Amino acid sequence: MSKIRVICILLIFNLLLSGCKKEIKEENFFAKKQPIEISIGYWNIENALSGRGNDKMLQELEEKLNIKLIPYDITHDDARQKVNLWASASQLPDIVAIDAIGTPLYYHWIDNKIVKPLPKDLSRWPNLNSYMNSGELYNLKHSDGNYYGIPRKTYDNTHSIKLSGMDRKIYYRYDLAKKVGITKEPETYDEYRTMIKTIMEYDPENKNIEGMTVTVPFILDCFFLSYSVPLAMSDGSGSDFKWIKKNNKYIPAYFGGNLEAALKLARDMYKEGTIASDVPLAKEQQSIDKFINGSSVALLGNMMTWEFARRWNKKYPEMKFEDHVKILPPLQSMDGNYYGSVYKKYWSESYITTNDPIKQEAILNLFEYLLKNEEMFRHGYKDEDYISENGVKIAKPNIDINKKYPITLLANLVQWNNIHRYLTLTGDPIKDTYYKMDVEYSYKLLNTTLPKYYEVNVSMRTPTMNNFLIKPAEDLIRVMIGKEDVSKMYEDLMSEYKNKGLFKMIDEVNELFINMN
Repeated sequence: MSKIRVICILLIFNLLLSGCKKEIKEENFFAKKQPIEISIGYWNIENALSGRGNDKMLQELEEKLNIKLIPYDITHDDARQKVNLWASASQLPDIVAIDAIGTPLYYHWIDNKIVKPLPKDLSRWPNLNSYMNSGELYNLKHSDGNYYGIPRKTYDNTHSIKLSGMDRKIYYRYDLAKKVGITKEPETYDEYRTMIKTIMEYDPENKNIEGMTVTVPFILDCFFLSYSVPLAMSDGSGSDFKWIKKNNKYIPAYFGGNLEAALKLARDMYKEGTIASDVPLAKEQQSIDKFINGSSVALLGNMMTWEFARRWNKKYPEMKFEDHVKILPPLQSMDGNYYGSVYKKYWSESYITTNDPIKQEAILNLFEYLLKNEEMFRHGYKDEDYISENGVKIAKPNIDINKKYPITLLANLVQWNNIHRYLTLTGDPIKDTYYKMDVEYSYKLLNTTLPKYYEVNVSMRTPTMNNFLIKPAEDLIRVMIGKEDVSKMYEDLMSEYKNKGLFKMIDEVNELFINMN
């Protein structure tokens, strides 16, 4: 073969090779990466992802972040049971929501590396960085300096902790009260009981009506403890108890009032029927249906009035909710004051469980995206779903963004920010009728008495406190349905807490406060 021919063949080969390289490079450039699948265990997430295919907001989220969200559905009725089951089978989703901070489960998960710490440097995610380092969340750093889980803030710094009572409202049939001759709204526990008993006795609609029911049993403590043990109610985790100073010593608020009086009130109301017989086993949907169907006088629920009214008005289009139902104001307590339900500045947390660094980064990108676009997730798209006038967002008529964009139900994955839910009007006159009912109730809460209390943050917790739980609702229900004398059951309950290390914990915490000061 001649030298010239060899050179020509080599030149052709190089041209072909460079063409192949170019083709491969172009194919790689235009090839779309497979989306990263992120599984999420979150309340009613199947509903949040139900619009896949026509939910523009969900499509934008998944495309921009190159992720695909996989639902692990939980409800308020079965959340803890499901999460514990998944954990025991090593099948937790990549993100899981639960209220665990300060509980034995929290420390077990950290010690066994079941949940992963957030990066110490969050500067790549500026909105998340700002959120986690705000005053009320900064105290939730673990003793090793890491954040484990992202707590969901409820109300921002500019609004009183008293507004946490907005999440525990009692709705009652004031139309039936008027029918049986009661025109004065109840102001005391006795007046409330009398109203319920009278309605039950006359049963104006002939539905064998019962007393007050509840959406989920663990919120029952907010009603009874406001009577004689303010600040003692729990979010259900058992680790969120507040501390007060009594006789120059710091003690949990649960043991700083007249708990026996609250337990006796619960027993009396259950026995007389002003608390419905099904309360210990109440389920959310069943209880809501029971109230709407006229089978219970009142409902203690954790919901927005608009959501509740929409269900009522669908069943009774000629009987508007506002003409038949009222929100019960805070009742006068045993000491003559009015107390609301006071909880933490956050409720529940989102935890990262995956070991995959690529997934971990994608999850942090998701949290950042939700925080950065919070206004969009709360109100929809400007001009398409709402207009803005003088800084006020006004929803366009006949637009329900939760139906139009179901993914908005996931807006609370990072924070509740309940001020968006309660204290802003929508521009829809029908909706705003019910939003105003919540606003009026918020004013009543702001006028309640807030005793001084102290919080022990995560890094301050003592060895005994790490395993010490106070479950007020469980205690209440146990005594409420019990057969033994209330005083004896109260004494037995106190003995149980003492045996669990109550006094040891109190000593440890008092020493801690002394060292701080």
